[in-house]
Amino acid sequence: MTDDQETDKKDLEVLKQKIQNSKIAYERSAGATENESDMTFEWSAVSATKPNPGLKKPEERFYTSQPKIEFSGKKLEDGNFAGENLENANFSCADLSGTDLSGSNLRGVDFSGSNLSGANLSGADLTGAVLSGAVLKNTNFTGANLSGIKFEDIDIEDAILLDIKIDDWALEDFQALIEFLAKYYPHKLKLTLLNLTLLDLSRIDLSKVDLRGVDFTGCDLTGVDLWGLDLSQCIITPEQIAQALGRVPTPAEMKMLLAPKNKAKKKGWNVDFEDFFNNRKEFGVIDTTKMKGTKISDMMKMGQKLMKKMGYGQAPEPTDAEIIAEIQKEKSEKEKSHNAELREVIEARKREALEQMKQEKEKKREYVSEPAREEKTAEPELPVQKREVKEKKKVHIHGKEFDAATLGRIKSSMSNHRS
Repeated sequence: MTDDQETDKKDLEVLKQKIQNSKIAYERSAGATENESDMTFEWSAVSATKPNPGLKKPEERFYTSQPKIEFSGKKLEDGNFAGENLENANFSCADLSGTDLSGSNLRGVDFSGSNLSGANLSGADLTGAVLSGAVLKNTNFTGANLSGIKFEDIDIEDAILLDIKIDDWALEDFQALIEFLAKYYPHKLKLTLLNLTLLDLSRIDLSKVDLRGVDFTGCDLTGVDLWGLDLSQCIITPEQIAQALGRVPTPAEMKMLLAPKNKAKKKGWNVDFEDFFNNRKEFGVIDTTKMKGTKISDMMKMGQKLMKKMGYGQAPEPTDAEIIAEIQKEKSEKEKSHNAELREVIEARKREALEQMKQEKEKKREYVSEPAREEKTAEPELPVQKREVKEKKKVHIHGKEFDAATLGRIKSSMSNHRS
């Protein structure tokens, strides 16, 4: 055993001993009474009990986890930390391949750049853990809590992600990662190891993904293009096929959808040069004129097939730089379309507000209040001088009021009567 291995072994023993001491201290402090102890304990997986000054009642005591576990860059492969409290630990760039972390408290743990290949994290709580750049090949996350996880720069080839718990933010990242793998690295994606009920399958390109043994039970297949997919070995119901098509399929369509897409080659005599071309072997001249049943058209088809298999006339495989550029382009197009939709909504709301203001102005013009109408039709008041002259012309006789014109008419009628 080398010195490094001996040092790592000692570190593991020290860690386990500190965890045990921490648990014992916690259990003792939880059962203590006011007379037994006058100190408060703070504990974590590696911290001993620390006395704090001042007397506190048992119900007022609290226990917090401190980020004191430092195993950055350590070799901890095939270790056993099942059920341990490793909250806020630092395992960045560490080798944790084959490690058993099942049922552990891994909240806020830094696994950035670490190797978790073949590790068992089933039932673990990874809320808010950092996994950027981590290698997760064959990692078992069954029943784990992955809320708050960022799935950027993560290799999840053959990782088991069944019955996982995940929040909306982490689910959006997870969806984007599956879409990326299905489009550019379908060989790294095994849908049998994923919880497909969490995903929007209509956004995932399934044409290049191996669908053998995939269970679609409980999945929403609305908008999924089933034509061209090999569903012969999948678990899928007729109702789900109708859901994807948007209608009930005919018996002929159902037979076509569920038929194997890789048809067996027809038996018969033919000339096969594929082995020579694929292995770049040289061969001599073959006289095909004496072969019975050989046609030029068959030879041309065979040549086209060979050229296609050898890659001639086909676009080369995209490089990583081209893939990244394509992803950035798609992202910018999505942002542009979103901004355009947002502008349309804002303009529509502006038009609605202006139209509403216009209608309110028209209503004010059409309907004038009743007091305003009475003021317009009321007789204007006379000036003070004219009002006094009018009042002077009035005469009171026996308590009755007569104006000058009425008095003149009365006098003239009396004079006529006398005459």
